[in-house]
Amino acid sequence: MKGTGMPDFIETIRVVDGSFRLLPLHAARMRATCREAYGCEAPALGLSPADIPAGMCRGTVKCRVRYGREIGGVEFERYEPRRVRTLRAVSADGLDYHLKHADRAALDAVRGLRGDADEVVIVRGGLVADTSFSNLLFRTADRLLTPRRPLLKGVMRRWLLDRGIAEEADIPADMLVAGTPLGIPEAFMINAMLPLGAVAPIPVERILF
Repeated sequence: MKGTGMPDFIETIRVVDGSFRLLPLHAARMRATCREAYGCEAPALGLSPADIPAGMCRGTVKCRVRYGREIGGVEFERYEPRRVRTLRAVSADGLDYHLKHADRAALDAVRGLRGDADEVVIVRGGLVADTSFSNLLFRTADRLLTPRRPLLKGVMRRWLLDRGIAEEADIPADMLVAGTPLGIPEAFMINAMLPLGAVAPIPVERILF
């Protein structure tokens, strides 16, 4: 499944036991990206179980689709979540990643500021956004909150919002400590490969400033 288009953007799709997950949401994001970037329709995603390589039809697999005006390539690989136990809040007011670019140099540069933490919490204008590779959910006493203005509107985030499992809120970075009015005890990392609960939550005490 290859074309001659420059693969400017990427979609990362979770495949579980040979089944593609959240494909309609991935296709919708591709359509929105191509309309904004090129003023045209997105190439057809056109994935089927027959595209999955032999030996990858069991367990969790990452499908990476690179695309521009056309599909540039499709790759599959076994998936293991990153081990993240600590986060560091990092200010990056000028960072823009609202389209899922294949070039992650700017994100990688911000992640490089994590110091001795495992990952960063990116803060823009004093408000929490995302980590360098995931959206965030924050548990309060009775709700799951996700930043209203994330770096990237992820498909898992969209799925949880559509079902009323999470709701949007402006979350100031200074609320990520114990005893604040929001009463946030822990954060969850989510993305297309990480449904809610796939990895252990991170206590706010492990968010460093």
